[in-house]
This record gives sequence, C-alpha cells and structure tokens, in this order.
Amino acid sequence: MYCPSCGVALAQGLRFCNYCGARLNSSNPAAEPREVKPEALIGAMAVVFIFGLAAVSLLVLLLSESVHLAAGQIMGFAGFCLLIIAALEAVFITLLFRRKPRTKEANEPNQLEKPVTRELHAMPDVPEGFPSVTEHTTRAFDPIYSEQVKK
Repeated sequence: MYCPSCGVALAQGLRFCNYCGARLNSSNPAAEPREVKPEALIGAMAVVFIFGLAAVSLLVLLLSESVHLAAGQIMGFAGFCLLIIAALEAVFITLLFRRKPRTKEANEPNQLEKPVTRELHAMPDVPEGFPSVTEHTTRAFDPIYSEQVKK
C-alpha cells in the first residue's frame, strides 16, 4: 500500500501516513462496499419472481381447499404476497441501475498505471561502509559467546 499524497510505501491497517501525515482513504478492503454483478441481480430477480409466483399459487390453493376462506380474503392474501414480490423486484431494479459503469480504460489491463513512489528520493545519502543492524548485533554479542564457549 502506498500513500496517495507522498507515495511512500506503508504497512496495512494505518489511517495516517507515517511520512507526511496525510489521511489514508481506506486501509481495510472489507470496509469498502463491494460492487454487485449485474448477472447476480438478474438471476435473483428471476428466482424471486418464479418462486414467488409458485408460493402464491400454493398459498391460494391451500387457503381455498383446506382453510375454506372466502374468495375476497384469499385474493387479499394473494395481493399482499404479490406486493411483497413487486417490492423485492423494485429493490433489485434500483440496485441494477445504481451501478457505476466501468470505463473502457479500466477494462484494459495494459492501461493501468503503477503507483509512483518517492521513497528512495526521500532517504538521505547513506555512506557505503555503513554496517547493517544484523552485523552490529552479531558483533555486539560475539565476545559473550566466545567467553561462554571457553568455560
């Protein structure tokens, strides 16, 4: 992950950049809303419509044959169930039309830009003979190890 302001590489889970202090958009991918695929919405619409009509038909049959309700009451239950199905279909349609269409440039993998970092330019010049942390630690504990081996 890179800071959008200064381009320095950052660890995951930060809210602010350690280098420039800029606020980061969202370090948690789970917090970002996921895009719903149109194929999934259309499939859900079809499943709700088909199974909803089957359920309403079964309800009308059960209410008329086993419960022996009047025709007006059966039509009231059926109408209410059909309104629920219509409301679910309206929700699916609004989700389908609220989607943001992808741009043509984003679909092409060669057009994606790599993040530009200024991490190396921000570092001060370090002399070549500078020992690493590992070498320093090894040299610091070497006399202790030598004394233990001799005893």
